Amino acid sequence: MNLVEKVRQGISRMAREHGGPSSLAEKSGVGQPNISKFLSGKAVPRFDTVARILETLGARILFPDEERDTTKPVVFVGARRSGGAAEGAGQPDPENYMAIPLAQGQVAAGPGLIPEDAVRGWVLAMKDQSSIRYRTNLVALEIGRGQESMVPTLHPLDIVLVDRDDFRPEPDGSIFLVREPGPDAEVSVKRVYTSRRDGQTLVTFISDNPDKRSFPPRVYNLEADYQGDLRRAIIGRVVWAWSDMTRK
Repeated sequence: MNLVEKVRQGISRMAREHGGPSSLAEKSGVGQPNISKFLSGKAVPRFDTVARILETLGARILFPDEERDTTKPVVFVGARRSGGAAEGAGQPDPENYMAIPLAQGQVAAGPGLIPEDAVRGWVLAMKDQSSIRYRTNLVALEIGRGQESMVPTLHPLDIVLVDRDDFRPEPDGSIFLVREPGPDAEVSVKRVYTSRRDGQTLVTFISDNPDKRSFPPRVYNLEADYQGDLRRAIIGRVVWAWSDMTRK
């Protein structure tokens, strides 16, 4: 399969998740006839047009020297009796699982692969879960002790999975791993809203904790606070969470 056909199939597959070609055209600002002709194989649009479509879908171009697949394959090793026979008759199919690195917030927020010496452990997840399927740049992190801004949705010591390739704040109110402005700012999990005012893009981080005095909304100017780079503000989408249900 050549690159053009691979891109065509990828856009076609993801367009269905974004409401079809007409919805994709509206979000990307690309004419629906151009998208429909491309998806049907009747025409190949200009590169800048394809780039706008890919940006809208949150897709990323991966060059050979930019390894980003943070997940690892899984191998199940059966326990053995003293006589050498394996315990139990069956094993789960390792093809159905992926191992995701568990790291501290600042490490998880960094680009590229997680350094081996920074991996605290590995989280096992099933590949066929709809929120995880087709995602490979995943990292797990634990909500820190005393970090109660997302209570009751998330509590300290809950573990969340973050897709670092999915950083577009759509729809409004989705939960992301975010970074406050500044080179040494801490990262945290928040709901994200965006808006436009006087030609500027505003990014708002909202906590779920009803104590708004302790956890007020924080509004930042994308251009002034993040040099216009959305990736500086939003690290990735929270796609899954493991939570202690005794606290719910």
